[in-house]
Amino acid sequence: MARKLELHCHDVTVRFLDKAVVPPYEGSMIRGAFGRAFKDSCCPFPHNDGSGCPLGDKCPYGYVFETSPPEEARDFAKNASVPRPYVFEPPEETKMEYAPGERMRFGFTVIGRAADYMPYFIYAFSKMGEAGVGRLKARYELERVEAKNPLSGTREQVFDGETARNRRLPAVWEDAVSMARSLDGERARLEFLTPTFVKFGGAVSPEAPSFAALAQALLIRIPMLSAMHCGEVWHEDFRELVARSREIETVRDTTTWVSFRRYSSFKKKSEPLEGIVGCAEYAGPVEEFLPLITMGQLTHVGKRAVFGLGRYRISAT
Repeated sequence: MARKLELHCHDVTVRFLDKAVVPPYEGSMIRGAFGRAFKDSCCPFPHNDGSGCPLGDKCPYGYVFETSPPEEARDFAKNASVPRPYVFEPPEETKMEYAPGERMRFGFTVIGRAADYMPYFIYAFSKMGEAGVGRLKARYELERVEAKNPLSGTREQVFDGETARNRRLPAVWEDAVSMARSLDGERARLEFLTPTFVKFGGAVSPEAPSFAALAQALLIRIPMLSAMHCGEVWHEDFRELVARSREIETVRDTTTWVSFRRYSSFKKKSEPLEGIVGCAEYAGPVEEFLPLITMGQLTHVGKRAVFGLGRYRISAT
């Protein structure tokens, strides 16, 4: 089935000019600094009182950070929070310090029409470097930004340190379907790379989420991203799909619960970033869910996905 869902994935590489001291979970630092730089770069109206941008979705900042559902998707979104059209992926190697000259690379994925704002995003990444990041407000230079499609393996540079190019390599549903054909239809092994916090039946387990919990979370998140940012409402029977996913069992769980804290300058308080990391293996009739699980590698799953939480990858069983 053809779908309009498009995920635009990027690798962002920066080179530090100063010594940098970063928090244990770098995703919170990157997202916080990006929000401030992006707002300063493109929003002409100060609105720090929580009232929202007066331009609404016509303002890039208003659309990306204060997303409201489009008219055609209001009924679909009325009982759920609206997902933002971006996801950060922190560096895979955890470091607390960077020396001058060292590089940091992080991922940045935008969904659907948010890709129209990539020039704003690149400019904001550059402004982040001028303002400085981390505890010491370390400055950096934005070296390059590469577009990539992780499902097809294609990659192309869109910013070389001086010039931005309008190049897109969207990952689409058909890519996920194609990749899913090469996977085991009776068994799935997931490696949770960043803390993953998934509620199911109103509760959060300190162990790996059940397959049904993952399926339900993705069947909320991905169709919502499609409706809000790609102009397509999905009409599948989601309850029936979740019911079928209950047949799939967790057969191996080597996950661990981890917790970090971040300070929200907007809310003026400290907040937890927590969830499980490690590997879980599932067995049963997983085949029909494999495109969903494959695409979820890029959207992430569960709470605080925009910070990079809920990132996982499918690995060989």
